Amino acid sequence: MRYLLLLSLSLAALAHDANGRTSAPLESRRILNPLKPNEQRLFNASAVFTRLCSQCHGEDGKSKTKQAATLPTRPTDLTNYLMKQMKDGEIFWIVTNGVVGKMPAFSPQLTEEQRWELVFWVRELRTRQLYKERIQLGTYKWKLPPGFPYPNVPSTNLMTAAKVELGRHLFYDRRLSLNQTQSCATCHQQARAFTDGKPRGVGSTGQHHPRGSMSLVNVAYNTVLTWANPNIRKLEEQALAPLFGDHPVELGLTGKEDLLLSRLQADPCYKSLFPAAFPEEANPFTIANLTRAIASFERTLLSGDSPYDAYRRGDDPDAISPAAKRGETLFFSERLECFHCHGGFNFTGTLDYLGKGIAEAEFHNNGLSLDAGLFEFTRLEEDKGRFKAPTLRNIALTAPYMHDGRIKTLDAAIDHYRAGGDPANPNRSEFIKPFKLTTAEKADLLAFLESLTDPSIATNPQWSDPWPPRRSRMTPSPAPARYRE
Repeated sequence: MRYLLLLSLSLAALAHDANGRTSAPLESRRILNPLKPNEQRLFNASAVFTRLCSQCHGEDGKSKTKQAATLPTRPTDLTNYLMKQMKDGEIFWIVTNGVVGKMPAFSPQLTEEQRWELVFWVRELRTRQLYKERIQLGTYKWKLPPGFPYPNVPSTNLMTAAKVELGRHLFYDRRLSLNQTQSCATCHQQARAFTDGKPRGVGSTGQHHPRGSMSLVNVAYNTVLTWANPNIRKLEEQALAPLFGDHPVELGLTGKEDLLLSRLQADPCYKSLFPAAFPEEANPFTIANLTRAIASFERTLLSGDSPYDAYRRGDDPDAISPAAKRGETLFFSERLECFHCHGGFNFTGTLDYLGKGIAEAEFHNNGLSLDAGLFEFTRLEEDKGRFKAPTLRNIALTAPYMHDGRIKTLDAAIDHYRAGGDPANPNRSEFIKPFKLTTAEKADLLAFLESLTDPSIATNPQWSDPWPPRRSRMTPSPAPARYRE
């Protein structure tokens, strides 16, 4: 059960692993509930749950009881997001058979009908929790990948469809750079899983950056939002850096806030989009609202429908090749150690989501030649060369690799880790050590990594450029000479 470390969750009674699988056999996912839910059956199930289950799981299903506190491992929180992806047959199987050493089998005490009714009540507990969570997030109708939790959303920027649509327009608008040559989408291209294919970023004035453009896919779940800055933790704050930062210059609008807002106010499209997104404000054209809208759009860039996802959920046992299945075993092995830094549903150790509790900010030295990394902010010698481990989702689309793009292919990235990184680097993570890998095993590992690509990421129209070609803000419009660079 070492995979439990990947989720930083103490789920036990239903025995979820890092992939959200339970101790129930995959075949149980295909068992359908023969009963139809109704009020009487929910009432029956509620009574059974109170009598047999609530002492450990609590009446609300959150497992915060005195009895739960005495157990070696906390019973499953039945309101947790992982419950959503469980099939009725899995829940029924576990209620029937129990979990060895953790939960008794209830088949001797309950009839088959009572056990199926109990499935309804477990579903009801999660449904009630979902209702509470949605209230905290705003009116936006999320399209979460199966088995994903809701992201955390600041109370000062609750999600609405109008904000998201405004943010999408702003994300693709080149007038958000001083010389009107770049937009957010320039460095975060949908076809490349919202990266740009360059080793290091290049700003609107041609200045090269020390880091590459990170993928924005699933950025809503990130605890920290850059390669090495532990202080920027909200998308609303992060959006200010490319707009107004000058070290390095990205969009180049330092000191030009009024110019930016005047450009937007002059556009007929924004004259309707801004008031719709912020109807309570007399003047919605503010920098704060601009960043709120962009952040809202970025939170919708969710990816979790790769072939590997279909396989790990048990929906399609043949969704990935036998080679990829062998590669999965290698990836999660102690021999290769990959999962220690690239774990959880987003394949990165730095995760946050609604109800998680403590949101860790992890930085690792992966054995590259020394670079300041986290040291730039902490001034601690041991932090030299430490960077956030990026998500491996859609990794086949996001070359080149590492914080400065020095490694061009996945094949070469595997070779870097196989060699244990640079042996002269004194700050290498304890997980970066040489390992042996045959040619066949390397091919298997590559097949697994390639199976993490979500085919919809590059084509989902909800994330595409909304501007008509004839009015595209991706084409620079004339600007006064004093503003051109």
